[in-house]
Amino acid sequence: MEFTAMDALSYRSLGADEYAQRRSEVIGLAKELPEDATAEQAEAIDAELGVIEAEDERRSKLAEIEQRSISKVIEGAAKPVETIEIKEDTAMTRAASLGEHFVQFRKEHKSADNRYIATPYAMRAAGDPTTTSGVVATQYDKEVVRKPETQLTVLELFPRKSISEPVYTWTVYKQKTGSAGVTAEGATKNKLTFEYEQKSATLKKLTGLIKMTEELFEDAPYVVDAINGDLVDELGASRQSTAVADLLATSGIATASVTQVSGKEAISILDGIIDAAADIEDATGIAPNAVIVTPALWKTIRKAKNTLDEYMAGNPFSESRYSRLFEMQFAKSADVTANHIVVGAFTNRAIELVAKNDGIRVDSTNSNDTDFEKNLVSVRAEAREVLAVKRPACFCDITVS
Repeated sequence: MEFTAMDALSYRSLGADEYAQRRSEVIGLAKELPEDATAEQAEAIDAELGVIEAEDERRSKLAEIEQRSISKVIEGAAKPVETIEIKEDTAMTRAASLGEHFVQFRKEHKSADNRYIATPYAMRAAGDPTTTSGVVATQYDKEVVRKPETQLTVLELFPRKSISEPVYTWTVYKQKTGSAGVTAEGATKNKLTFEYEQKSATLKKLTGLIKMTEELFEDAPYVVDAINGDLVDELGASRQSTAVADLLATSGIATASVTQVSGKEAISILDGIIDAAADIEDATGIAPNAVIVTPALWKTIRKAKNTLDEYMAGNPFSESRYSRLFEMQFAKSADVTANHIVVGAFTNRAIELVAKNDGIRVDSTNSNDTDFEKNLVSVRAEAREVLAVKRPACFCDITVS
């Protein structure tokens, strides 16, 4: 099966016929998923249903507003704005000031609805040269030197799910007591009990805000770059730190401790990681697939050397990025609490990052705070999501001392 997901912006560019066709195709796939569809494609289809729902509402509102405006014109309650013919500034006597220019323009240009849109007031008379000796026009450089994009390697570990409601309820596996097995005739049967509990949470709102001048806001390429380069990057960093903090604060995750032995600090840490991974698999039957360490602990591990004074992780000038450790994905992040390591099974749906299916929403206004007074525009990006830890025992928080 081939399926390429479309985002909200792409939907806005579709004409009525194209939109109806795409809408029908996605709904059809959601109703009856092809046998060769992958889990990722199924999630993408479900997510796009949310985009379609939002686009249906947007198009419906636009149609309602348009119909309401037409009705007012028919009833005589409103009338279309008439086109104002703009005359060239050179047709009038040169005004000495901006105020005089506007008053003069008002006399020369009449409009049926008493509106006046004056031409820009040039600070020179018609026929004057465009530059004056000693005066140089300013050229604006709109390129911004930004910090490197945030590495979202940890955020990418979390399996995703999209929902349409603002509240999510999930089932948490707590523990198993007893066991199944052979019993003698007439003997009391084995008792096997699985304990679950339900948790519910409102999706957290994560928001980022940037301000720009109205002049820059009119520059479409700059706005696109600012949203993609600054706003979404910072929002992604916030999403990652929030997810890691929520995981570490989850009740029921395993804990362990490691004491570094002088001269064998890295070996002590590696032994602790092996122990935690084995304990998780023994307890749950699910093998961990990822290890997350702080940059400081990563440095300790990476600097480990053997008796020949060679780096244990290999040649530091090689191209290998050493992204795996004991067959698990190896990631570093400052979002993990200092001197802590997270070992866990970020598979089998033991954990999910649940988000609203409308994705990241971007809005803008010039009426925020004192923006209007300062000719500024505020642009806001917002996402709603919550971390659902469905099998806490699949994760271990190791404290290194």
